[in-house]
Amino acid sequence: MGDTYEDHEYPDPDDTPRFAWAGAKALTASFKDVDDYVNDHDMITPDEFPPDEDFQDGSPFFDPDQQIDPNGENIDPGFLYQDDSNESDDDELISEADSDIEAPTPATNQDNRGKPTKGGRGSRGRGSRGRGRSRGRGRGRGRGSPGFDSGIQRRRGRPKGQGRGGKGIRRGVRKPIEPSDEFKFLHSQATLAFIEKDCDAAEEFAKQAIQCNPEIYTAYSLLSEIHMARGDRSRATHALFNGAHTRPRDTVLWSKVAKLIMEIAGDDRASAYLDAIYCYNRVIGSDSSHVEARYERAALHREFGNERRAAYDYVRLLRLLPHDTTVLRNLAEVYIEIGEGARAMAYYEASIAHFQSLQQYNVTAFTWSDLNIYAELFMYSTDSEEIAEGISKVKKVCRWLLNRGEDHFWDHYTHDDREFDAADEPRRLLAPEFDRDKHDLSSYGYGLPLELRIRLGLLRLELGEDHFEEAVRHFEWLVPEDTGTGSNIHDYPDLFGEIAEALRLCGLPHEALRFYEPLQQIEEYSGLSFFKDMGSCYHALELYDEAEDSFRVIMENDEDNVEILLKLATMFENADMPHRAEPYIKKIIALKRGRALQKAVSRQRILADAPTKLYKPTASAAKQGMLDPMAGRKPDIRPRTLRRLREAELNEKMQLLYRELQILKQQIEDGDSEARDEWMGLAKTLIDEFKKKKTFYPARVERHRKYSGYPTKFRVRNEEEMETMTGHLEELLDDVQEEINYTAVEYCNIAFNHWLDIFLEYAVILAIGGHKVQAYEIIISATEAKVFHDSKDFMFLIHITWSICALAVDDDETLCGVARYFMKEFQFVTDTYRLFSILNRLCNRQNVWYNNGPTQKYILRQVKAVDFSLMSEERRKTIYEERASYSTKDAAGNPIHAQGMDIALLMAYGYILFTGGSHTFALNYFYRAYALDPGNPMINMSLALGYLHVAIKRQSGNRQYMIMQGFSFLFTYYNLRKQSKFSIERQECEFNVGRAYHMLGLTHLAIPYYERCLDLSREVQREGGQGAIEDYSTEAAFTLQGHWAASGEVELARKITARWLVI
Repeated sequence: MGDTYEDHEYPDPDDTPRFAWAGAKALTASFKDVDDYVNDHDMITPDEFPPDEDFQDGSPFFDPDQQIDPNGENIDPGFLYQDDSNESDDDELISEADSDIEAPTPATNQDNRGKPTKGGRGSRGRGSRGRGRSRGRGRGRGRGSPGFDSGIQRRRGRPKGQGRGGKGIRRGVRKPIEPSDEFKFLHSQATLAFIEKDCDAAEEFAKQAIQCNPEIYTAYSLLSEIHMARGDRSRATHALFNGAHTRPRDTVLWSKVAKLIMEIAGDDRASAYLDAIYCYNRVIGSDSSHVEARYERAALHREFGNERRAAYDYVRLLRLLPHDTTVLRNLAEVYIEIGEGARAMAYYEASIAHFQSLQQYNVTAFTWSDLNIYAELFMYSTDSEEIAEGISKVKKVCRWLLNRGEDHFWDHYTHDDREFDAADEPRRLLAPEFDRDKHDLSSYGYGLPLELRIRLGLLRLELGEDHFEEAVRHFEWLVPEDTGTGSNIHDYPDLFGEIAEALRLCGLPHEALRFYEPLQQIEEYSGLSFFKDMGSCYHALELYDEAEDSFRVIMENDEDNVEILLKLATMFENADMPHRAEPYIKKIIALKRGRALQKAVSRQRILADAPTKLYKPTASAAKQGMLDPMAGRKPDIRPRTLRRLREAELNEKMQLLYRELQILKQQIEDGDSEARDEWMGLAKTLIDEFKKKKTFYPARVERHRKYSGYPTKFRVRNEEEMETMTGHLEELLDDVQEEINYTAVEYCNIAFNHWLDIFLEYAVILAIGGHKVQAYEIIISATEAKVFHDSKDFMFLIHITWSICALAVDDDETLCGVARYFMKEFQFVTDTYRLFSILNRLCNRQNVWYNNGPTQKYILRQVKAVDFSLMSEERRKTIYEERASYSTKDAAGNPIHAQGMDIALLMAYGYILFTGGSHTFALNYFYRAYALDPGNPMINMSLALGYLHVAIKRQSGNRQYMIMQGFSFLFTYYNLRKQSKFSIERQECEFNVGRAYHMLGLTHLAIPYYERCLDLSREVQREGGQGAIEDYSTEAAFTLQGHWAASGEVELARKITARWLVI
């Protein structure tokens, strides 16, 4: 019979009841021996099994949520394509079972084939074994490992020949266990019974064979075949799954089991999800380069909403299949689903760079459809600078695919896409570098696929009104007016829909209708939401008849759609057409009366949930007999009134909590440490209650709308809007209260600025306690609240607090992000650049984000924006225009230009280059600052250090010249500082000059400066008083101590130590 299923078909994963992993009933009467075998051989159960491979060196498996370190290998998606061959799994220690078995008939019991023996095992033969000896897990101190303390588990460097459990156990795959004679007999009897189609006897024999030798696979395989022959796929899969544990490294078998599990699950795929994942984990644990298993596991993770684990598998697949476009597409879709499209961009850009490095004729994998996905990723960005940069990147790749990759001059034309016009005239000829004879006309406008052209147009729309005209140029290629046979509307209806919706949201209803109207011919695109959007466009253009026709299409399918009725009534009421509004108003009134009847029927159920204290009579009333005959019934309180009572109760509760919070805050300031924990609990309760208010956290589509307040009274929304609109029918709607909506400044009678204080103080305390993630979550929830987000003052305070939290946890990445916010919101303001520098200076970690690529590019854009704003109008027209770098506007909406070059900005960018090792380039910006302020000590010292660092480089061309140049600036700095009235500044210059000589190895010249630095210490201490001061005497003394000790002057070194370094 063998151990395969060649005679059966097994579809793709789908279908089983959930397997019980431990202590469950198996198919046979008892699988205790199987469990013993699993325990004895250190099997990994699903509870223990990691999400992916567990590396033997003890390193943790990859965490899909981790942030990419800018200075680590993860900065380049090319790191994915590293060798993965050194990965291993603990399954290497598990014995392979056996191969196919030829079962000879034993000399005894020749005639017992038809009757299975009772009792299971019978006598043991020469190859049989009892309970296997456990290998152990390295606990305690074994005999073979003297010198190790109890409880310490050794992972590496065990003595030769010693396994995990003690001495003498070898690592690696063991030899297959020899089946016992009894097993051979039982297995052969089961096989013969199965051949003769006696499935009951075959099953009993197979179970006894498993009990005899549970570590041998063939018996499980035969049992699975028996169940399959009966049509019982579930039990067949169960048997095969149990048998697979005897062959832990058989990837084909585990893959087959995984597919069978999902197959027999049917519609209840969720119940089999974890079982199939367990099987694929075993496959990947044995062979980390198993591509099919990773694909299947990623697909399952994605199907059941575990997108991050799916992303991890696709990332690992990119190592195995570098630059595979199918994997890239799946990865991009997953990252879009989890809102991390920027990561997908990085992988695409790495692959694009790879393909562009090849010869054009060798590139077949990367196509226009791949470029279209890459372009779509930029649609999910909210940063206009990133979108503008994305357009430029997409156009570069387009040129490369059109064999015009060398035409780099088009990169300067960022405000339009003239290179993809249909004809050279008029715009392409305006480019002086353009040569119309160099390339064929088809490599320009007509060579660009329509899908990608539309994508460029949609990206242009995202950039704002200045780019609307260019976007519409792209959309015109669809020729929306042509609706005949063979027109684009039949080939690209999805593009028409995307364009129409984007134009409508951008406030271009007339242009949107040009693409909405042709879509009426396509049945699958003309749904109710389509007619609602098209009607809104007609309404905006005051085409009331066409709008009514569109809305009435919806009414024909949903007569009681109050939203559409209100739109129609409001539209005609505002258009001064009351006779056309009246039918819709009457319809709304009729609907309202019908709903009021339904509410009356269910009112008792609603009142049953009300607080009992609202209906309890007073004691005095009860005594005086003042209760009327209806006193036993609950008052007829309307649901709206009930909701108001509950709102008042909530307000009272919040007020009480807030007063307690204020008292506790005062106790904390007085030094009561116990009050702090209580304050944290109350603050969390208040914050959670605030976050429940949906008005403060609207849906994503409404976040762009400015906050205009929340309703102060509960409302029945449609009816109230209708009452405002229909004053002449007010008497018919007496139970509908007009909504009072104003821009509130408080919630639960607590001002919004006090609510913000609670958020920010709570976040700071969390950050000081080391709870970085929770602190950031509170900060982010504050930024997402509309009442805070729409206020510049509130956002300023939030980001100041964010920087405090980041400093508390030494998070340099967040500090750079916060500093960028201030530089963007307050562009060309010197203090923002100083804030950027000081935040990075105060961080106690190595500032890897201070001089990494994104930060450096951002500061450079700021420098270029200042340069551009200071040029003449004629000069601006001849060079690349840095429009995208203007991020601040005045009250009229015009960009604010720089009034002059900012020295702090130049120095900040120079320091970024300097700390990155680009000393020569840093000197350029130091010189620009020097030209503006030659008497600034810090600029002179920066120039000096730049020259000295260039001089000590190995490839320095003229070392002596560089040193002289550096010292000329250094002594200028020295002379300027010596004139200072502050002793700390005079001490600083002495130490810095001494340190410069010391760096060059001229210690005999450095010693006098260090000694003068020590002499100034007493004066510095006197000026500083009792406050914290910066005294360089300790650094100078430590340096002198080291010098004298190395020179053999031990006595001098001891004196300096005793005088300056002993606390």
